[in-house]
Amino acid sequence: MGKPLSATAVSVTATYRAFISAQNGRNAAALAPLLLEGEDFLWVTATGVTIRGREAALERSAENWRGTWSLVPDFDAVTVIDVAPEVALLHVPAHFTFAPPGEEAQEVEIKWSGLFRKVGGGWRVAAIQLTAVA
Repeated sequence: MGKPLSATAVSVTATYRAFISAQNGRNAAALAPLLLEGEDFLWVTATGVTIRGREAALERSAENWRGTWSLVPDFDAVTVIDVAPEVALLHVPAHFTFAPPGEEAQEVEIKWSGLFRKVGGGWRVAAIQLTAVA
């Protein structure tokens, strides 16, 4: 039997599950409140593109959703680390399938790392770093 999850790990993982559901469901209304508001949000894609701010992230997501989009994390392999009070890091391997509209889908294994901040009693994704697995 593994080590019991901390309350932070349980809450952050629940927020991440909601994030994945919103992404795979192509649901901007569900995604927006899960992302940190303003320009402090940061997303670095697996190809090194940097997206700053929640609105830019929502625009990029809408672009991505026009094509093939599926992110399937290995929830059994989630690691959550308490970084500081009200700040946590979630790391998980995931299978990512994507393609612009009309192009053949690519399937890659990635490592998804996200920094989460507790804001107003709930966890928000503050930063995302995607790393392609060679």
